[in-house]
Amino acid sequence: MSDLYIRVIPTDPQWQPTAEAADRATEYVAGLFSGPGDDVESVKPVFYEHIMLIDGGEYMEDLFCPRCDAAIGLDWFWKLGGEDSSRWLTGLTIGDLDVTVPCCGSPLMLPELRFEAPIGFARFEVRAMNWTRHAWDLSDEELATAGAILGHAVTQVHTHY
Repeated sequence: MSDLYIRVIPTDPQWQPTAEAADRATEYVAGLFSGPGDDVESVKPVFYEHIMLIDGGEYMEDLFCPRCDAAIGLDWFWKLGGEDSSRWLTGLTIGDLDVTVPCCGSPLMLPELRFEAPIGFARFEVRAMNWTRHAWDLSDEELATAGAILGHAVTQVHTHY
């Protein structure tokens, strides 16, 4: 069986909310799945000790350079994680986010890379699992409200495992 997630993450990879703000934001996000025909299996806050890759799972298809628009490909990205991809699984420091892209040699930070389906890097997320609702994405207004509750701007990553 596969699982679908909407993962609401701060735009700053290092930032974490207070436990109280995380709980309020989780309640708010859960309420976004309470309309007619809407449902969600679970919504929970997740805190990480280190910066983690918030990937798209099967939605990760391609990667592009934000400087020259060249297609870089996911092979290069996964190799950054090491032979066994352990770097992505055990967490990153802010210094680990610095990379040089192979296409034009530009130095940048991993969150600047442009993925066909968005991914992110974060130490916190509100994770909604196996959801259904009339709108696929959370709207800009819903994200702004979640961000206001948390105390920091947020974005969303869709994940399919």
